[in-house]
Amino acid sequence: MTAELLQRIRKEFTLTLTALHETVLAVSDRVNRKVHILKLHWQASSIAQQMETIQQETGAFLAQQATQGDASEQTGYRQDQREIETRLSEAAARARLLKNELLRVDALVRELEAETLTEDLIKIQQDLLIRSATIERVIVAKGSAACSQAIGQLGMPPTIRVMAILRGPMLVTACDTAPFRTGDVVLLIGTRADLKNALPSFTDTQRAFA
Repeated sequence: MTAELLQRIRKEFTLTLTALHETVLAVSDRVNRKVHILKLHWQASSIAQQMETIQQETGAFLAQQATQGDASEQTGYRQDQREIETRLSEAAARARLLKNELLRVDALVRELEAETLTEDLIKIQQDLLIRSATIERVIVAKGSAACSQAIGQLGMPPTIRVMAILRGPMLVTACDTAPFRTGDVVLLIGTRADLKNALPSFTDTQRAFA
């Protein structure tokens, strides 16, 4: 009996250490990701400053060329033209390289931020599931009961809340009073049972004619 008890204690202790180790790794990975994002933001800022410097230097060079030399001499004019074209070509090439690098850095930042956001959304969803709640994304169908109605006019239970209304490129701020329109992307939060009963008001076109 004592040996069995010790074995169980040892097993539980091992599982606890494993869970603790995984938690530490997860936190460390999250911190490292945020540090990496900050470094990439600094790198992007540095690239933007370099591009601005190229623009300033090119502008100063063109202004200098416009105010010096005797443009009436054909030979000197041609030399100035070649020098201007060379400088502009070099500046454009440098700017293209920096722009490509900036796009690469921006893509990395978006990827890391998406990973962080995904983790946050998973945690939010887990917190809601524990409480028998969830988040639903629904598109308002043409002819549905929700069309031209605000959330308060649909007779929804108080457990359901509108988190956001996405209308084309806009974010509708007055979620509680704004009437829904066809094609609106609506984010709802509430208990799973109530949301299941509420979704047809946004998707079922037959309800509007019942």
